[in-house]
Amino acid sequence: MVRDRALAEDLLQDTFHDALRAEGELLRIGNERAWLYGIARHRALRALRRGRRFQRALVRLGGSREIAQDADEDVVALLDLLERELSPELQALVLLRYVHGFQAAELAEMTGLTPDAVRQRLARGRARLLAVEPKEA
Repeated sequence: MVRDRALAEDLLQDTFHDALRAEGELLRIGNERAWLYGIARHRALRALRRGRRFQRALVRLGGSREIAQDADEDVVALLDLLERELSPELQALVLLRYVHGFQAAELAEMTGLTPDAVRQRLARGRARLLAVEPKEA
C-alpha cells in the first residue's frame, strides 16, 4: 500500500505495538486476523495522508509547484524555515503533529499542556509559517 519497504516495516511494527497495547480487546474480537489487518490498513492510510500533507506543506511553504522526486532539498528548506520562524518548543509541536501525526491530546500528554493550548499553539505556528513570504530563486 505505501510502496516503501522501510515505511511498511515501520508500520508493521507499529501495528503489532498497537495490538499488544489493546490486548484486553482481543478477548472480544471475533476475527483477530481481520482486526489486525484493520489496524495495519488504518496506519498505512494515515501514513499516506501524512505524506501528501507533507508534500503540500512543502509546496505552500516553499512557494514551488514542483517537488523533486528526492525531496531532500525541500526537507532541508522546510526545517530551516521552522528553525528561523518558530521557537524550539513550537518546532517540536509542529513536527510531532504534522510529520509524525500525533493528535492534540497526545501532544498535551507529552508536554503537560491542555489539548486546547496545544491546538492554539499549533494554529499560531501555522499562521506564522504561512505568513512567510517565499524566497525568489
